[in-house]
Amino acid sequence: MDRQRAKEILQTKEKIEVHYQGTPVWIEGIYGSTANVTVMGTCRTMDVPVADLEEKGTKEH
Repeated sequence: MDRQRAKEILQTKEKIEVHYQGTPVWIEGIYGSTANVTVMGTCRTMDVPVADLEEKGTKEH
């Protein structure tokens, strides 16, 4: 995913499913080329490369 799309997802009120290495995550913040995410269903947060995030159901973002 590119940084601009990650920022759009972060700012929208819609629920958009995002995965990191096949695991659903919630984007908490974008810092340069890094995203802070929370693994869905857990309290686990981590910093990951924005480029490694995937928007489920699309191939262009």
